[in-house]
Amino acid sequence: MVEAQQKRKRVRNGGNSLEMAQFIDAGSNKIKKRIRDLERLLTRKRDSLPDTIIVEKERTLEALRLELENAQLRTRIRRNAKKYHMVRFFERKKALRRYKQALKAVEESEGDQKCKEDLVQKSIDLCYVVNFPKAEKYIALYPTNDGDTASIKTEGKRTAFRDLVAKQLKEGTLPVSLEDILSGKKLDKEGVGMTLEAVGADQKPDIVDSAPEDDEFFE
Repeated sequence: MVEAQQKRKRVRNGGNSLEMAQFIDAGSNKIKKRIRDLERLLTRKRDSLPDTIIVEKERTLEALRLELENAQLRTRIRRNAKKYHMVRFFERKKALRRYKQALKAVEESEGDQKCKEDLVQKSIDLCYVVNFPKAEKYIALYPTNDGDTASIKTEGKRTAFRDLVAKQLKEGTLPVSLEDILSGKKLDKEGVGMTLEAVGADQKPDIVDSAPEDDEFFE
């Protein structure tokens, strides 16, 4: 989210502020059209335009491209929110129930080490569901058919995300902490979930959603 906010700041500070104002939070198609118009203008009239105008248009073009990234991100988040709402809702309930069961086991066992370790794992699961990146295809924590090809293919991605949650939980850097989750909090509207820099490129999920038959909800 920090990176997205930094990009947004650059967009607001770049190019012609009056021209950019109409494109902040605009749809992708409108931004794409303006980008094409500016690219054609710079291609056809670069030799005849004053240097100051060229610099201004190039800065505006850069700002528009960044704003296009923001618009596409918002679109992915809206699409994923609708597509994965139910699976995330049920997985959150299941993860919370299992966390409470593990916590009760720790209390009843008077701090048994095995029970403590299980509680840590259930804490990670709960944080995984709540903090999973909104812009990414949701990878179910509790898939229903682990034996099929698709599940085997995505197991590495699921593990990588879960390991990242464990790391950020330990460091106290999760967007929504365990304490906040237990008090009923979720990611706010501007939050996009945990960052993915620590996940290898070969394990990072595709941004574009796959066909429904490949949906992790059904794996």
